[in-house]
Amino acid sequence: MTVAPLRHRTAPSSTRTTLAAAASTAVQPLLVAPPRRGHVVASTSDLLAVQVPGVRHGLICLTGTRAVRIPCAMVLAGPVPQIDVGTPVEVGAGRVTLPEITVSAIRWWQPRRPLVADPVGAVRRAGRCPAPDLDAPVLEAAAGLACALHSTALRLDESVTALLGLGPGLTPAGDDVLAGAVVAFRSIRSSVADELTEVISAAAPPTRTTAVSAALLRYACEGHCVPELARFLGCLSAPQANVIAAYRELLGVGHTSGAGLYAGVLSALAGPAALSPSRRRA
Repeated sequence: MTVAPLRHRTAPSSTRTTLAAAASTAVQPLLVAPPRRGHVVASTSDLLAVQVPGVRHGLICLTGTRAVRIPCAMVLAGPVPQIDVGTPVEVGAGRVTLPEITVSAIRWWQPRRPLVADPVGAVRRAGRCPAPDLDAPVLEAAAGLACALHSTALRLDESVTALLGLGPGLTPAGDDVLAGAVVAFRSIRSSVADELTEVISAAAPPTRTTAVSAALLRYACEGHCVPELARFLGCLSAPQANVIAAYRELLGVGHTSGAGLYAGVLSALAGPAALSPSRRRA
């Protein structure tokens, strides 16, 4: 189907700036398709998020080389364009077309989707990890998720709803907890991943959290994650690996994202006891 061109005026080709980017293969179907209209849904100094409505994986984030490598990123060598939220854009034919700027995908990279070599060992080592350090409401909700996953004391749908959108920022910590949990289950090939994915989807994340966070949670439900989480899960599976070093690297992701992802892993693999503040160390 031919998509009508954007109605806003774009700069003549002679005055447009073209930027090269390395794009995730997760967004390749959207990028190589015929052009579709979208708009900017988030803009910070390190990230420009573009949403194409009506597409399952319709979010693309323009980031810099120093940013966390999220599954839907197009990574630029230089600064991220500063564009207002709500600005119309066009995505397709291998590029993202912004006012006065065209970002073209010149190469592709594969987002991480960890599968641990020793699931039993990963579960055992997760139980020895330090407790997460999060704000009390998020930690309490994460403990609720752990209880729902490991017993019948709480309903899983209620614990998921309690976490969705919980916390400030583009990626609320509650969403990160859910993402960490479902990626952990995917990594050990547990059927609980499918159950948790179904419950998360039924809770309609786009209506409860930010567009960026909802998109990243959708990727997490498919097992995709940031490299720091993949490395941590890999270390849990390797007897000689430095788990604490990987844990500290994971905590460096975002303001609260790393801690939230970590809490999700413990909720999934170790259960509610692993989230007790009395275990906090390292």
